[in-house]
Amino acid sequence: MKTLLIQKAKEDLRTLRLKDMAEALDTALDNAHEQSHLEFLSYLVQQQVTAVQMRSVDRRVQRAQLPRNMHFDNFDWNFQPALNVEQLKNLQDLSFVQSHQPLLILGKTGTGKTHIATALGHQACEAGFKVQFHRLHDLLTGLYATLADDSTDEMISRIAHQDLLIIDHVHYIRNKSEYPTLLLDLISACHERTSIIITTSISFEEWTQALGNASITHEIIDRLMHRAHVINIRPGRSYRTEGPHAPQLPHPDHDPS
Repeated sequence: MKTLLIQKAKEDLRTLRLKDMAEALDTALDNAHEQSHLEFLSYLVQQQVTAVQMRSVDRRVQRAQLPRNMHFDNFDWNFQPALNVEQLKNLQDLSFVQSHQPLLILGKTGTGKTHIATALGHQACEAGFKVQFHRLHDLLTGLYATLADDSTDEMISRIAHQDLLIIDHVHYIRNKSEYPTLLLDLISACHERTSIIITTSISFEEWTQALGNASITHEIIDRLMHRAHVINIRPGRSYRTEGPHAPQLPHPDHDPS
């Protein structure tokens, strides 16, 4: 009789779409003699809530299209002497996302810019924020494609409704004359509404050459700099050439023979 009641309870929980409570029921019953009725119920409810929250985070991460395996758990805090560690740890409270402020991460190739931006993106997903990650070239290509069917405003509006937009790898790209205007329209739509993280390996002076329109580029930079946080690791070391997994080059005095 007891086994039948347990099975019936599990079936009823699944019917109510409480499958995580159903899966936790056996464990809860094993410990029931040590708990009050309220503690027993609280445990089951907590299992359901935790599982729902985890699935919700997984969906937000998937929609964000964040690069994999870039979290603060696997970030080498001691490698980069140019990094202001205290500043970065303060940014982890995500208050800049709540207040719709930009974050500009400056650094040469391999200094960890994308890892930092992505790790903050993961934390934002875990905190319940809507996030999108784009490489600059892919973002501009997508916006340019919308010109064909006049859906540019729709795409920009959709992006601007995110809580956090990450634009990675602002660098020299194959430019089209429409790119600067499209980027300005997007940045303007997000201004003081959507927090933006930008990673770039070139100086702001070089953005004009990279994007191809001086006046529009200056407007873009002006909007991004307003109330912005800046992480400057341009003098930093490269993980790719100096990190623990970098290829070991032969010593110049080494005789291979």
